[in-house]
Amino acid sequence: FSDGEVHEFVGRIRRFLSWDEDTPLAFLAEPKIDGLAMSLRYENGDLLVGATRGDGAEGENVTANVRTVKDVPQHLKGKDVPDVLEVRGEIYMRHADFAALNERQLAAGDKVFANPRNAAAGSLRVLDPTITASRKLEYFAYFLIPPPPSQSKALHDLTSLGFKVNPQWKVCNDIENLVEFCKEWEQKRDDLPFEIDGVVAKVDSVDQQQRLGWTAKAPRWAIAFKFP
Repeated sequence: FSDGEVHEFVGRIRRFLSWDEDTPLAFLAEPKIDGLAMSLRYENGDLLVGATRGDGAEGENVTANVRTVKDVPQHLKGKDVPDVLEVRGEIYMRHADFAALNERQLAAGDKVFANPRNAAAGSLRVLDPTITASRKLEYFAYFLIPPPPSQSKALHDLTSLGFKVNPQWKVCNDIENLVEFCKEWEQKRDDLPFEIDGVVAKVDSVDQQQRLGWTAKAPRWAIAFKFP
Protein backbone atom coordinates (compact mmCIF):
# COMPACT_ATOMS: atom_id res chain seq x y z
CA PHE A 1 0.00 0.00 0.00
CA SER A 2 0.97 3.62 -0.27
CA ASP A 3 -0.27 6.94 1.13
CA GLY A 4 -1.92 7.56 -2.23
CA GLU A 5 -3.95 4.36 -1.97
CA VAL A 6 -5.25 5.41 1.45
CA HIS A 7 -6.31 8.77 0.00
CA GLU A 8 -7.92 7.05 -2.99
CA PHE A 9 -9.91 4.70 -0.75
CA VAL A 10 -11.28 7.60 1.29
CA GLY A 11 -11.88 9.62 -1.88
CA ARG A 12 -13.96 6.80 -3.42
CA ILE A 13 -16.17 6.72 -0.35
CA ARG A 14 -16.72 10.49 -0.38
CA ARG A 15 -17.54 10.42 -4.09
CA PHE A 16 -19.99 7.55 -3.65
CA LEU A 17 -21.78 9.39 -0.82
CA SER A 18 -21.50 12.77 -2.60
CA TRP A 19 -19.74 14.18 0.45
CA ASP A 20 -17.27 17.03 0.44
CA GLU A 21 -14.02 17.14 2.42
CA ASP A 22 -15.67 18.90 5.38
CA THR A 23 -18.20 16.16 6.09
CA PRO A 24 -16.99 14.05 9.07
CA LEU A 25 -16.00 10.50 8.15
CA ALA A 26 -14.53 8.18 10.78
CA PHE A 27 -12.75 4.87 10.28
CA LEU A 28 -11.98 2.07 12.68
CA ALA A 29 -8.48 0.79 11.97
CA GLU A 30 -6.81 -2.28 13.43
CA PRO A 31 -3.81 -4.49 12.63
CA LYS A 32 -4.74 -7.33 10.26
CA ILE A 33 -4.10 -10.64 12.00
CA ASP A 34 -2.52 -13.22 9.70
CA GLY A 35 -4.73 -16.11 10.73
CA LEU A 36 -7.83 -18.03 9.70
CA ALA A 37 -11.24 -16.32 9.49
CA MET A 38 -13.76 -17.98 11.78
CA SER A 39 -17.51 -17.41 12.09
CA LEU A 40 -19.33 -18.40 15.29
CA ARG A 41 -23.11 -18.76 15.55
CA TYR A 42 -24.80 -18.51 18.95
CA GLU A 43 -28.40 -19.31 19.75
CA ASN A 44 -29.88 -18.36 23.13
CA GLY A 45 -26.36 -17.47 24.24
CA ASP A 46 -24.86 -20.91 23.51
CA LEU A 47 -22.27 -21.71 20.84
CA LEU A 48 -23.97 -23.70 18.10
CA VAL A 49 -21.63 -23.68 15.08
CA GLY A 50 -18.06 -22.68 14.27
CA ALA A 51 -17.25 -22.49 10.57
CA THR A 52 -14.38 -21.32 8.37
CA ARG A 53 -15.03 -18.66 5.73
CA GLY A 54 -14.42 -21.11 2.88
CA ASP A 55 -15.31 -19.53 -0.46
CA GLY A 56 -17.33 -16.78 1.22
CA ALA A 57 -20.64 -18.57 0.76
CA GLU A 58 -19.91 -22.02 2.19
CA GLY A 59 -17.32 -22.86 4.81
CA GLU A 60 -16.14 -25.90 6.72
CA ASN A 61 -17.87 -26.91 9.95
CA VAL A 62 -15.17 -27.15 12.64
CA THR A 63 -17.40 -26.76 15.69
CA ALA A 64 -15.90 -29.61 17.74
CA ASN A 65 -12.39 -28.24 17.26
CA VAL A 66 -13.23 -24.58 17.80
CA ARG A 67 -14.85 -25.47 21.14
CA THR A 68 -11.35 -26.28 22.42
CA VAL A 69 -10.05 -22.73 21.78
CA LYS A 70 -9.92 -20.95 25.14
CA ASP A 71 -10.85 -17.53 23.70
CA VAL A 72 -14.11 -18.86 22.21
CA PRO A 73 -16.90 -18.60 24.83
CA GLN A 74 -19.21 -21.61 25.06
CA HIS A 75 -21.83 -19.37 26.70
CA LEU A 76 -22.15 -15.61 26.24
CA LYS A 77 -22.14 -13.15 29.12
CA GLY A 78 -24.75 -10.46 29.69
CA LYS A 79 -28.51 -10.19 30.11
CA ASP A 80 -29.66 -8.78 26.75
CA VAL A 81 -28.07 -11.31 24.41
CA PRO A 82 -30.02 -11.67 21.11
CA ASP A 83 -31.64 -15.04 20.45
CA VAL A 84 -29.41 -15.49 17.38
CA LEU A 85 -25.98 -13.92 17.10
CA GLU A 86 -23.06 -14.30 14.71
CA VAL A 87 -19.52 -13.34 15.64
CA ARG A 88 -16.71 -13.15 13.11
CA GLY A 89 -13.05 -13.10 13.95
CA GLU A 90 -9.65 -14.63 13.41
CA ILE A 91 -8.05 -17.81 14.77
CA TYR A 92 -4.30 -17.37 15.15
CA MET A 93 -1.22 -18.75 16.87
CA ARG A 94 1.40 -16.78 18.78
CA HIS A 95 5.04 -16.88 17.67
CA ALA A 96 6.18 -18.71 20.83
CA ASP A 97 3.48 -21.38 20.54
CA PHE A 98 4.25 -21.82 16.83
CA ALA A 99 7.95 -22.37 17.56
CA ALA A 100 7.13 -24.84 20.34
CA LEU A 101 4.73 -26.74 18.07
CA ASN A 102 7.33 -27.09 15.34
CA GLU A 103 9.87 -28.34 17.88
CA ARG A 104 7.42 -31.05 18.97
CA GLN A 105 6.61 -31.90 15.35
CA LEU A 106 10.32 -32.23 14.54
CA ALA A 107 11.00 -34.40 17.58
CA ALA A 108 8.13 -36.71 16.65
CA GLY A 109 9.27 -36.96 13.03
CA ASP A 110 6.15 -35.17 11.77
CA LYS A 111 5.95 -32.34 9.25
CA VAL A 112 6.76 -28.83 10.44
CA PHE A 113 4.55 -25.88 9.52
CA ALA A 114 5.73 -23.08 7.25
CA ASN A 115 4.19 -20.24 9.28
CA PRO A 116 1.74 -19.60 12.15
CA ARG A 117 -1.21 -19.18 9.80
CA ASN A 118 -0.71 -22.62 8.25
CA ALA A 119 -0.25 -24.08 11.72
CA ALA A 120 -3.53 -22.53 12.92
CA ALA A 121 -5.43 -23.69 9.84
CA GLY A 122 -4.02 -27.20 10.02
CA SER A 123 -4.74 -27.45 13.73
CA LEU A 124 -8.40 -26.55 13.18
CA ARG A 125 -8.90 -29.14 10.48
CA VAL A 126 -7.55 -32.24 12.25
CA LEU A 127 -10.08 -34.96 13.00
CA ASP A 128 -9.19 -35.21 16.70
CA PRO A 129 -10.23 -32.18 18.81
CA THR A 130 -7.69 -33.13 21.49
CA ILE A 131 -4.93 -32.33 19.00
CA THR A 132 -6.51 -28.91 18.36
CA ALA A 133 -6.68 -28.33 22.12
CA SER A 134 -2.96 -29.09 22.53
CA ARG A 135 -1.89 -26.42 20.03
CA LYS A 136 -2.80 -23.25 21.95
CA LEU A 137 -4.88 -21.48 19.33
CA GLU A 138 -6.32 -18.06 20.13
CA TYR A 139 -9.22 -15.98 18.79
CA PHE A 140 -9.78 -12.28 18.24
CA ALA A 141 -13.39 -11.24 17.53
CA TYR A 142 -13.95 -8.22 15.27
CA PHE A 143 -17.48 -8.29 13.79
CA LEU A 144 -20.95 -8.72 15.24
CA ILE A 145 -24.25 -9.61 13.54
CA PRO A 146 -26.75 -8.07 14.11
CA PRO A 147 -24.50 -5.02 14.24
CA PRO A 148 -24.73 -2.13 16.71
CA PRO A 149 -24.64 1.47 15.34
CA SER A 150 -20.86 1.51 14.88
CA GLN A 151 -17.92 -0.83 14.45
CA SER A 152 -16.24 0.64 17.53
CA LYS A 153 -19.41 -0.07 19.56
CA ALA A 154 -19.30 -3.65 18.23
CA LEU A 155 -15.84 -4.13 19.73
CA HIS A 156 -17.06 -2.87 23.11
CA ASP A 157 -20.12 -5.14 22.89
CA LEU A 158 -18.00 -8.16 21.94
CA THR A 159 -15.86 -7.58 25.03
CA SER A 160 -18.99 -7.40 27.18
CA LEU A 161 -20.20 -10.70 25.71
CA GLY A 162 -16.96 -12.40 26.78
CA PHE A 163 -14.79 -12.18 23.66
CA LYS A 164 -11.22 -11.01 23.33
CA VAL A 165 -10.68 -8.25 20.76
CA ASN A 166 -7.43 -6.95 19.36
CA PRO A 167 -6.56 -4.09 21.76
CA GLN A 168 -4.60 -2.15 19.12
CA TRP A 169 -7.67 -0.74 17.33
CA LYS A 170 -8.21 2.98 16.89
CA VAL A 171 -10.90 5.29 15.51
CA CYS A 172 -9.29 7.60 12.93
CA ASN A 173 -11.23 10.79 12.20
CA ASP A 174 -9.26 11.89 9.13
CA ILE A 175 -6.97 10.58 6.41
CA GLU A 176 -3.81 11.75 8.15
CA ASN A 177 -4.64 9.70 11.26
CA LEU A 178 -5.35 6.65 9.12
CA VAL A 179 -2.07 6.97 7.19
CA GLU A 180 -0.20 7.48 10.46
CA PHE A 181 -1.81 4.36 11.96
CA CYS A 182 -0.78 2.25 8.93
CA LYS A 183 2.80 3.49 9.08
CA GLU A 184 2.98 2.99 12.84
CA TRP A 185 2.06 -0.68 12.61
CA GLU A 186 4.28 -1.32 9.63
CA GLN A 187 7.16 -0.22 11.89
CA LYS A 188 5.89 -2.04 15.01
CA ARG A 189 4.70 -5.30 13.45
CA ASP A 190 7.71 -7.26 14.76
CA ASP A 191 7.00 -6.09 18.31
CA LEU A 192 3.76 -8.06 18.48
CA PRO A 193 3.64 -11.66 19.78
CA PHE A 194 1.66 -12.74 16.68
CA GLU A 195 1.80 -12.18 12.91
CA ILE A 196 0.12 -9.24 11.21
CA ASP A 197 0.30 -8.59 7.47
CA GLY A 198 -1.34 -5.20 7.19
CA VAL A 199 -4.00 -2.88 8.56
CA VAL A 200 -7.77 -3.17 8.07
CA ALA A 201 -9.78 0.06 7.87
CA LYS A 202 -13.58 0.10 8.07
CA VAL A 203 -16.05 2.96 7.99
CA ASP A 204 -17.06 3.15 11.65
CA SER A 205 -20.74 4.02 11.15
CA VAL A 206 -22.90 1.00 10.31
CA ASP A 207 -25.50 3.28 8.69
CA GLN A 208 -22.79 4.59 6.36
CA GLN A 209 -21.61 1.01 5.72
CA GLN A 210 -25.12 0.05 4.62
CA ARG A 211 -25.38 3.10 2.34
CA LEU A 212 -22.03 2.22 0.73
CA GLY A 213 -22.89 -1.46 0.24
CA TRP A 214 -20.72 -3.96 -1.63
CA THR A 215 -19.13 -4.42 -5.00
CA ALA A 216 -19.27 -7.88 -6.58
CA LYS A 217 -16.24 -8.91 -4.51
CA ALA A 218 -15.89 -6.77 -1.40
CA PRO A 219 -17.49 -4.10 0.81
CA ARG A 220 -17.00 -0.53 -0.35
CA TRP A 221 -16.65 0.52 3.29
CA ALA A 222 -13.61 -1.60 4.20
CA ILE A 223 -10.14 -2.26 2.85
CA ALA A 224 -6.99 -4.13 3.84
CA PHE A 225 -3.75 -2.26 3.41
CA LYS A 226 -1.12 -4.98 3.04
CA PHE A 227 2.47 -4.40 4.17
CA PRO A 228 5.32 -5.02 1.71
